[in-house]
Amino acid sequence: MANPTAKQIWDKLSKINVNDLTEEKGGLTYLSWGHAWSLMMENYPNLTVKWHGMTDDVGVTRDITTYQGGTASVSCTVTIGSVSREMWLPVMDYKNRAVANPDSRAISDSKQRCLVKCFAAFGLASYLYCGLAIPSKVKVSPKATKANGVTKKPPKKTTPARASSKKKKEVSVDELVAKLTTDVNKLYKSGWVPDDNLKNDIRLAVNEKQRKKLETVQKIIDQAENLNLLTPESKEDSTDAPN
Repeated sequence: MANPTAKQIWDKLSKINVNDLTEEKGGLTYLSWGHAWSLMMENYPNLTVKWHGMTDDVGVTRDITTYQGGTASVSCTVTIGSVSREMWLPVMDYKNRAVANPDSRAISDSKQRCLVKCFAAFGLASYLYCGLAIPSKVKVSPKATKANGVTKKPPKKTTPARASSKKKKEVSVDELVAKLTTDVNKLYKSGWVPDDNLKNDIRLAVNEKQRKKLETVQKIIDQAENLNLLTPESKEDSTDAPN
């Protein structure tokens, strides 16, 4: 749909069950930036993101708003067609407390969390912020779903077999590992820093060498390479690339 209404967007995104994509951290359930972005790209790939900030006393515009005492917040506007939603979030530490004089890593992490929160304003995973176990009208996400604590995968669609004169060569696991490692290092050199959840996914995919996990993480990295919302971070953070 070229120009969906706010209700149409909400009705579509709010029905998606993301329970199998969430993580527990600090007693809270959250959806990682990588999974949230993938779901939004599957539904509204033409969305745009604009970050807001403030201009300091010397005329430098920054992507944060600072307050007395040194604390700061980030804010963004996401637009889908003609529908826009704005969201904001304090720059916090791992205990969800506002920090004074935040470094570039803390700002980057908060921007990713703020973006996911803004997606929730459109309906994606909004039920998590309401303390609900599942959305009111469930639409199963592309990943496996859980029922009564038992993981169940959605039934696979079957299509008639087609004869082919050439069989596509399957990429080996080692080749997948090599490509993922190369692409992640390239992003790190450009100043990109993933959130802790995505960093852990990358590390597990490379170390465990599971095809499905490698392909899932590679999809997120491929999307990240084309994002305009990725802003250069401190070069010091690039030394933290998972391996």
